[in-house]
Amino acid sequence: MSTFRKWVLAIGLFIALVVDGVCALYLHQFMTYDNFAASSVILPISVMVIGLFDDTNDNEIWLALGAGIVADIYFYGIIGVYTVFLPASCWICQKTARFLPEMLWARLIVVLLGTAVFVAYSWLIFNMVGISTASAHVLLMSILVSLGWAVVFFFLLYWIWGNLAQDYPFLIDLNAYRV
Repeated sequence: MSTFRKWVLAIGLFIALVVDGVCALYLHQFMTYDNFAASSVILPISVMVIGLFDDTNDNEIWLALGAGIVADIYFYGIIGVYTVFLPASCWICQKTARFLPEMLWARLIVVLLGTAVFVAYSWLIFNMVGISTASAHVLLMSILVSLGWAVVFFFLLYWIWGNLAQDYPFLIDLNAYRV
């Protein structure tokens, strides 16, 4: 049972990956404003919230790297966007959480900044590779729409990932610390 407890966070991230894909597939018509589409950012928000809650577990950066590789293969078929962003965002959120007050609103600001960076980073990579040819105006409007959905997803996921990160840290056996 203690082996399973070490992997609960990884299983949760896999479920978040599948839910992110399902939302991207079935909710894309609702996640648009005018002609500007929002990115489904459930997985990046989940990784950032985990990094903000558990700032001392370096294993979660490796978990984010693994989740990024699986997400890139799942969504794009190429490795790149999630593989770089998820571990980097987890590491930055862990470093930020050390001096950030443990308040919902402070963490919301960090997640919103991370979401904006994720959308801009994806746009930059896709434009450089030639997958997309969206203009900077489309990028700015997509960031705004994505931020609106990021607030919704943040409030839906905050307590779930906070409890999972605190109660089931990745590859840490908490039974060794209990009396």
